[in-house]
Amino acid sequence: MVSKKKLYEILENPLAQQIILDILEDNIEGLDVLSTLMELGEATDDEIARQLNMKLNTVRKILYKLYDARLVDYTREKEEDINWYTYTWKPTLDKLPWIVKKRGQELLKKLREQLAVEENSMFFYCPRCEIKYIFEEAMDCGFRCPHCGGALKEYDNSRDIELLKNQIKFIEEELKSSIFHIPTTSVTSKGRRRSRRRVKGVKT
Repeated sequence: MVSKKKLYEILENPLAQQIILDILEDNIEGLDVLSTLMELGEATDDEIARQLNMKLNTVRKILYKLYDARLVDYTREKEEDINWYTYTWKPTLDKLPWIVKKRGQELLKKLREQLAVEENSMFFYCPRCEIKYIFEEAMDCGFRCPHCGGALKEYDNSRDIELLKNQIKFIEEELKSSIFHIPTTSVTSKGRRRSRRRVKGVKT
């Protein structure tokens, strides 16, 4: 089980915040909702909304996004007198290091693929619409912007390449952080200890 101290440390990490904001579709209020739920241990959506002075509907949308990412869970109780359900939410952040690591690696893969395209392609752009096209796309539309009809100009993507390299370096360095280390434990079955056997021809 991940300690509360480590969870707060992870939530302060810029990569973790970037991943969580991606889950929340860049709604920064979601970080406040998650932090408040961690402090309270468990709470209804109404209690969170009142504590943060936020609209109840906004809090609910955030909680459902966090639930889809398996970062929170809920229990539901029916109030018989008014035939209404009350949802009590609690954080389930034990998988947070794994989620950040997994999503960070996926993001890293996409950025590396994008970098390969940038380094091996020629680009054109429309100065008016500020839309960038690879050479094949520009050629297909006769080097005219398909939106405004203006002439496309050759685009210097050296700045884009530099930004991608910086992003890749940042994620690579953050993923090495000890806070994302997930200890592995031996799997046991019916109380039996799994023995390590040396496979012939393979050093262990």
